[in-house]
Amino acid sequence: MSTVVLMHADMQLANRLRDLIAAAPGFDVTGVADNLPALRDLFKDGLPDLLIVDLMLPPTHLKALLQSLRGQGSFGQPLILALAVAVDDARLMDALRHGADGYYTHARSATSLLAAIERLMNGESAMSPQIARQVMAHFDKAAWSDTGAGGESNNPMRMTETDRLLLQWTAEGYLVSEVARGLQITPQAVGVRIRNIYRKLQFDLRSGPLSLAA
Repeated sequence: MSTVVLMHADMQLANRLRDLIAAAPGFDVTGVADNLPALRDLFKDGLPDLLIVDLMLPPTHLKALLQSLRGQGSFGQPLILALAVAVDDARLMDALRHGADGYYTHARSATSLLAAIERLMNGESAMSPQIARQVMAHFDKAAWSDTGAGGESNNPMRMTETDRLLLQWTAEGYLVSEVARGLQITPQAVGVRIRNIYRKLQFDLRSGPLSLAA
């Protein structure tokens, strides 16, 4: 049974999401909070497997939360799913850069929320064309330098040719199945590679300070 905690600005909507997730097999929603102190109280007995965070929360709360969970380079528990109004919300890219493992937009169906959660728990992440373009732009601007004996070619955070093809095809609107066929891997492997790209994005020290603009 995977444990889930919700942090949402709208408690009425949060309770509906809680009921939806709790009704799905394999998930136990252990708490709902609408502010950081309440969330910290929920964490006293341990971190959940998954934290779902509403990006409409005050930016200071989001910043403090991501810094506390990811500030020391800790990834994996809890997994973080960001809830955004739309993929062009600037806060979404900030959240992905600074620790979120995936996202869900409110415009999509409830069924797709459960699918996003299951994908996250299976080690996969999703990426829209808009997000792919922003990730490409970020790494295109990154001026990697040959540091140390290994140099850039051995830097685990650099974009590989496969990474760049995945981003390019995703940015152009190709479906996951089409990207998988082009890379000669499974659709599940595409999701895993997307998660790895987010990790590279998050580990990149050139990412700059956390902004989470309002």
